[in-house]
Amino acid sequence: MRKKIFIIGNGAKEYALAKKLSKDHDIFITPGSDTLKEFAQCIDIREDNSKELLEFVVENGIELTIPISSKSLKTDIVSLFMQNNQPIFAPSAEAANLIFDKALAKKILYKLRIPTPKFGIFEKQSMVLDYIKNLKNPFVLKTNAQNSAAIFTSYQIAKKNVETSFIEKNAKILIEDYIYGTPFSFYTITDGYKALPFGSSITYKHSLEGNGGQLTSGMGACAPNYKLSIEQVYYLMDNVIYPTLDYFEIEGNPYLGILGINGILSDDGRIYVLGWHSFMQDCDAAAILEVLDEDLVSLFISCVIGSFSDEVDAIHYKNCYASSLVLTCKNKENKENVIQGLDTIDDNTCLSFYPSIKKNKYLELEADYGSVLVLTSSALTSSRAVKKMYEEAENINFNGLYYRKDICNFTKLNI
Repeated sequence: MRKKIFIIGNGAKEYALAKKLSKDHDIFITPGSDTLKEFAQCIDIREDNSKELLEFVVENGIELTIPISSKSLKTDIVSLFMQNNQPIFAPSAEAANLIFDKALAKKILYKLRIPTPKFGIFEKQSMVLDYIKNLKNPFVLKTNAQNSAAIFTSYQIAKKNVETSFIEKNAKILIEDYIYGTPFSFYTITDGYKALPFGSSITYKHSLEGNGGQLTSGMGACAPNYKLSIEQVYYLMDNVIYPTLDYFEIEGNPYLGILGINGILSDDGRIYVLGWHSFMQDCDAAAILEVLDEDLVSLFISCVIGSFSDEVDAIHYKNCYASSLVLTCKNKENKENVIQGLDTIDDNTCLSFYPSIKKNKYLELEADYGSVLVLTSSALTSSRAVKKMYEEAENINFNGLYYRKDICNFTKLNI
């Protein structure tokens, strides 16, 4: 039975979810984009205007709301909807603060004795500079600004960034040791009390091939994460996810929704947790959704109404692998930058667009500076999924096109 689903947010992850759900449900989304309009009804309401969003939901008989954007979650839309008996699948603002406040996240990791890189939290510029002056290994500087993580190997270069951060009035700066290894995401679905693995991925966060350049939210991903053993999955559930959920419950803020781990699998096999995700990331959402074999709406609703713990025993997956590639535009001067080759893409390949993509008067899609789209392919083996992904990427072109060519260790592909 088709339901009315309202998604709040318009990044690549929201696009991937909306497109998947639109096959069986009527999708409404805010703030919307030119590409989302092809399969969803876009609503002109600000993401942080909780009262108007509630009014829209009540007036239009929306049966499930899924707020994904940080702007929406920070307004505590969840508490407002729950007070008005409107089904909503997401954590409360207080619970989600664990994700958005990087300093708080590190403190809780330390309190729960969850392995995490050595770190320091500072509120004064002089204290940061004194700390990093004595560091011999590469380190990461983070603030609560989105995508603020940056790797540094020298004091002089880092000093300029620290000064800039305080000029921009970032209240706290987090410095942590850089861990060499494989970045990964591990996601669970939870009603606040019970949790089940929802998906995992190897994530490629560095901007350049060979894990060079600066850190990003993700340049590509492979799902499921074939480097995580069954024993390591049990370890993450028993020693990271459930202690975190217990912490929320003790604090009086049970966490409902998707709870993800942002981690590193070190070269010597150790797991380090950097923080948490409140939903899947743009780079891996389509890949994980492609691998899942579930009625997601029923699954989400079961968490909301309280039947999840009694009725859901396991999450089911397809017998396949999926890989995703983020295509970006490096040219800031593009004004008429039509994306070529979209009509040649296989129907089984998933394209998730970023909201910066616009349609011109000829209804052609045009790329803008920054992230453009996520291309996702699936196959019975990870190597075939990656090969298909790069074959499809070769068909797409626009001015300033850039993407990594070494996702899943394919350092050079002759295709």
